[in-house]
Amino acid sequence: METTLRIGVLAARELAAADKDGSSDPYAVIRVANKKYETIVIKKTLNPVWNTSFDIKISEVNVPPHVTVTVWDDDRFGRDFLGEITIPIKQVFARNNGGLNDGCPRTFDDPANQPAAYTLQKRSSKNEVKGDIVLKFGIVDDNNKSLEELWHFWDNLTDKVRT
Repeated sequence: METTLRIGVLAARELAAADKDGSSDPYAVIRVANKKYETIVIKKTLNPVWNTSFDIKISEVNVPPHVTVTVWDDDRFGRDFLGEITIPIKQVFARNNGGLNDGCPRTFDDPANQPAAYTLQKRSSKNEVKGDIVLKFGIVDDNNKSLEELWHFWDNLTDKVRT
């Protein structure tokens, strides 16, 4: 049993300003199990639009416990933390129906599969964090499974998760 989970990193909104000019140079880092994916850096904005996606192969022997997305400000000599969100793998589809909690696994291109905004969180009390990240999760399905088949498949797959 194997599938591909597509993670769409679409945008961020109203991020904290990390640079002296009142803007940031944000990019997002997605961590799934021991793999890392990065968006491009978008210069001088608090509202970046990435519109990018990453495909992650998942099988019953490598179901990751969660997906973590961290937003950073790119600097010449390092980076500044802008916030992060961690979503348990069993909940990646919880808000895919326009923010409604239907929890139904859907294909990435299903018109009913809508992106959702997640409020960025701090790591410590000294972090300056604000804003949201807009994500979309979907299964890449070449076999045109029904919603019921996708739901059953996803439940069976994620039952293997060790939290």
